[in-house]
Amino acid sequence: MVLATGNAAKVYCLNWLEAAITARAPAPFTILDMGCGRAGAFVRLLSLYPQVSYVGIEPSAPACEAARQQLAGRNAVIHQGWAYDVAGRLVQEQFDAVISFSVLEHVVQRQRYVDSMRDCLKDDGHILINYDAGHFVAPATTRERLKNLIGPLLAAVGIERYYQRFVREDDFRQMVRSAGLHIVEDKFFNTRLKGVHKHIPAEYADEHMQRWLDYELWLNTLGIRYDDARARTWFSRNFILQKETPSP
Repeated sequence: MVLATGNAAKVYCLNWLEAAITARAPAPFTILDMGCGRAGAFVRLLSLYPQVSYVGIEPSAPACEAARQQLAGRNAVIHQGWAYDVAGRLVQEQFDAVISFSVLEHVVQRQRYVDSMRDCLKDDGHILINYDAGHFVAPATTRERLKNLIGPLLAAVGIERYYQRFVREDDFRQMVRSAGLHIVEDKFFNTRLKGVHKHIPAEYADEHMQRWLDYELWLNTLGIRYDDARARTWFSRNFILQKETPSP
């Protein structure tokens, strides 16, 4: 059974988390989701592994309520708020995994956001982050095109909810270095098969998701070097990060 559907980058990260959770079982495992939305990606995972505790941060009140309803009865807490300066404000502990799924492209203060992820991470923990380019290289609706134009203007006067801007590869790598993190792994996901998946009959959705993921993982083994121009082919960039080890 796949843990989610519709996005190869997210499913890959969920599979990675499942492997980490089972390797540590029955010990507890903690997850912080920095921009959880409705938290739909975690419904199956939390149902399967009750030793996992999940905390979601989300600025939208309706999304927070939807997340609480979806995760009712599971070991989950949802906080409403922006995912800046989270440590000591919204959470008091550090986490085994800090997650950011399709969020960074909507973040205005990106360095502050990445720093906040680091501050919430255990010294031996991992950050799993992916971000998307589809809004910018292949906007599907007029609304998307308008957000690309108007979102940055509104953010300049303090309204962040409509913001979205392409994440440049060099900028992201600089953010990682500035936060005292290093890249453990990087991959690219979500070819045009993401659009195909929407047309797959429900009874075949899990099978197609697995075949799609396997294919894109194979593409990642071919030595293809990613750059910003390739965002038109692979809409999602995926990284696993850890804290830098201090020099002795």
